Amino acid sequence: MRHEAGYCPQDRKLADLIGELTLNSTEFSTWWNDHRVVRRNHGTTHYRHPVVGDLHFSYESLQPPGDENQTLCVYLPEPGSATAESLRILSSWNAPATGAAPDPHPAGPGA
Repeated sequence: MRHEAGYCPQDRKLADLIGELTLNSTEFSTWWNDHRVVRRNHGTTHYRHPVVGDLHFSYESLQPPGDENQTLCVYLPEPGSATAESLRILSSWNAPATGAAPDPHPAGPGA
């Protein structure tokens, strides 16, 4: 966030967010006042999903040549891990039933 604030000092929404976080979070205020800027291009991270629990990933972030404003982040679970299984479960929630094709003319409101 500090990197973005330095890169785009005219970004009013970002400045407002930083101000709000600084006023309302002692932890953020301490972190922000530390002035460290760290840009990580790879590593590991985790998230906690409210249904499936902890998800662990390795990640890589890449910037396309000539475009410093875009970053592509790729998150990969370890194959065969609990995270990979949790992602399979989550992805199945929106998948059409096996063998069923999506309805090309779904009924809308009032149909």
